[in-house]
Amino acid sequence: MIRLNIPHTIIAVNIEEDLCKQLNQMEIVWLNDAVILLTTSQDKINDLLDVSAVVNRTFTSHLQLSNTFFSTYNTAEIIRILLIKIVLNVLTHTEQGHLLKQYYRGADESEKIAWLKGLLYVDEHGVALNTVINASRCNSLNEFSALALNNDYVAQHFPELNFNQLVLKSLFMGLDISCISTLSSRLNARLTNMCFSYAIEQALANRIPPASIWLAILPNELNDENSLLVTQYLSHFYQQDDNHKQKIAWYVDHYQLKNKIIS
Repeated sequence: MIRLNIPHTIIAVNIEEDLCKQLNQMEIVWLNDAVILLTTSQDKINDLLDVSAVVNRTFTSHLQLSNTFFSTYNTAEIIRILLIKIVLNVLTHTEQGHLLKQYYRGADESEKIAWLKGLLYVDEHGVALNTVINASRCNSLNEFSALALNNDYVAQHFPELNFNQLVLKSLFMGLDISCISTLSSRLNARLTNMCFSYAIEQALANRIPPASIWLAILPNELNDENSLLVTQYLSHFYQQDDNHKQKIAWYVDHYQLKNKIIS
C-alpha cells in the first residue's frame, strides 16, 4: 500500500491517517507527486494554481477528517488547503504573504472559498492580513460568507475598524452574525452605534435587518442620541417580526431592560 509522503511538520498525524484511510491509491499517488512538485518548484505560484485547478476532477473520495478544523469542509477544500500549506512550509513569512496574495488573485471562486476558510490553518501569523481585508470587500456572497462566518482568522487578526466593517457588511448581506466567531468578545462602542443606526435606517425604509443584529448592540455603549431611541426601535421590531421578537426578548432579559419594551 502506498503511503503519503507529507512531512508531519506540515500535517498532523491524525490528518495523515484519515487521508490514508479515505483516499484511494490513485489519489494518494497524485498527492505525493504534487508534494514533490510543489516543494521543488522554481515557479511555486503557477504550479500551485495548476494543481489546485484539477483537484475537483482528480479527487472523488469523500473525506471526513477527525481534525475538528476540517470537520465541515468538502474534499476539494481540504486538498486545496493542504496544497497551500505544503508550499508555504518552504517559504519565509514575507514570501508566504506574497504567495497567498498571488493565489487569491489567480484562484476561481471555489479555490478562493477554500483559501478563505483555511486561513487560520495556512496563515496563523497573519502574514496575508492585508490581502484578507481586501478580500472582505468582495461582492460574492459565497466568498464573503466563507470569510465572515465561523472563521477564527477574523476574530484573531482583524483590527477593530475592519472587524466592525465586516460585521456591518454581514448584516447588509442578510447574514446571521451569531455565526461570526467570538463576536461578543469583539464588541465595541463604535460597532454598537453603527449597528443601531443601521437598524433605524432599515425601519425607516420599511425593511427588517437580520434579527441577530441585537447581538452587536451594547445598550450601555449607545451614544446619547441613540439611547433616546432604543425603546422606540426595540418596540418597533418586537412588533414587526417573530425572529426579532425572540431575539429582543432575550436582549431585554440579558441586559435587564424590562422598561425598554412594550409587550
